[in-house]
Parts: sequence; structure tokens; C-alpha cells
Amino acid sequence: MKHGLPRFSLILTLSLLMTGCVTERTYTGTDIPVSERKLDKVAAARERLQLGLTYLNRGNSEQAKYNLDKALEYAPELEDVHTALAYYYQTVGDLVRTEESYMNAISTKDASGDSMNNFGVFLCQQKQYNKAEKMFLAAIEMPKYTRTASSYENLGLCSREAGQAEKARQYFQMALKYDPRRSVSLLELAELEVDQGDFIQARNQLARYHQVAEQTPESLALGIKIEQAVNDDAAVKRFGILLLAKFPASPQAKQYRVNLHQ
Repeated sequence: MKHGLPRFSLILTLSLLMTGCVTERTYTGTDIPVSERKLDKVAAARERLQLGLTYLNRGNSEQAKYNLDKALEYAPELEDVHTALAYYYQTVGDLVRTEESYMNAISTKDASGDSMNNFGVFLCQQKQYNKAEKMFLAAIEMPKYTRTASSYENLGLCSREAGQAEKARQYFQMALKYDPRRSVSLLELAELEVDQGDFIQARNQLARYHQVAEQTPESLALGIKIEQAVNDDAAVKRFGILLLAKFPASPQAKQYRVNLHQ
């Protein structure tokens, strides 16, 4: 099973989270932004950074780049600036500069596990699995890093993407030790158990998943597969009814209907 970006835990810094609610204020009688009138270059850089990402989210890449370059000019040693540039370059498809920007981010004095985690996600997407693993582990080892469960989960996803099922299992289990309610790790473990033919353990993992997360077409279809394997026709029917009732237009529901008439 292949995984795309939405399944990874990409950690957003405060600067990224604040995009979309930034306004560029000016003093009365001048068109010079407040951020440029202040002596605090870091604050000015953060405002430019936020403006740049706001423009990027609106599809204006030219203004996005202009403001991000201004942020870099104000604070070339600020980790968030380089992380934002990496996000910009990946958005416009310049993967070489994306990697360069992440390298710059993790080389700054204020480098944190967050940028290392995000760099790991990028590396895994580029199928640089060994480098990605090292980057996720480096994030986990950073002092005061609080998102250990996210990085272990990413390690599991990346390992599974690389075809290393047993390593993926170990990393998902570590993620759950730090956060027992991580639904992605629970569902991934259930799928791994199915792949290994341990359907009873898969059933247990899926039950844990449904205790902490909403039912999805994928989880209900997995339930059908598990119960079919253990010949529990009543359970198969229950999962099937839920799938058809909740997600009638889903590919999983359509396939279930086809199977019913075979």
C-alpha cells in the first residue's frame, strides 16, 4: 500500500499556522509597512514570512517569493524562514531548492526537531528512505522535542513505503507508546497484521482504531476483509451494511456491491 503526503504528519510552525490572517499595516501618511519601520529584524522577517505564505496559499507565487526573500534578507539565520522557503519551492515544484532550503533550516542556530521532521517527510516522498529515517530519528533526539509520536508514525509510514514491514511495525508501536490514540498508526498496524495473515490481531487493532477514530470507507472495507478471512459472516454483513449506509458512493462500497452479486 502506497502512502501520499496527507498521511504523513507534517509539523507546521507558528508562522505557517498564522497564514491567512495577516494584514500589512502602515503608519498614517506613509506607505512604508510597520514591519519595515521597526528595528526588530526578526519581527519584520516573521511578518514578511507570513505575508509570503498567505500569498502562496492564494496562488500568487510571485508576491510569495518577494516577501519570503525579504524575510530572508531580514533574518537569514531564522529557521522558520528557510522552512517556509522549502514549502514554497516544493509547492512550485523546484525540488532541488526545496532540499537546499531544508538543509539551510536544519543548519541554523535555532534548528528544531520540527524542521527535521518535515525534511524527513520530503525525503521520504522523494524515495530517499535511508536519509529520511536518519532525519526523523534526529528530530526525535532533539532536546525539548514534543512531537515524538508524530515522527515515529512518519518513520512507520516511510518504512512501509520502502517495503520494510517489520521495521514499520516497530515504529508504529513506538508511536502508540507515546500516544495510544494515534489512529493512523492503529490502522496501519491492522493492515500489517492482515498482510501477515494474523487476522485475529488485525481485528483487535481495527477495534482499537474504531474506538479513537471515525469509521471510514477504508476501515470498514478492512473490517470486511478481516471478517471474511475468519469466516464470520455476521460480522461481514455488519461491516457491509455500515459501508453501504455511510459511504454509498465510495469505491469500497461499489466494490462491495459487485462482490455481493458474484
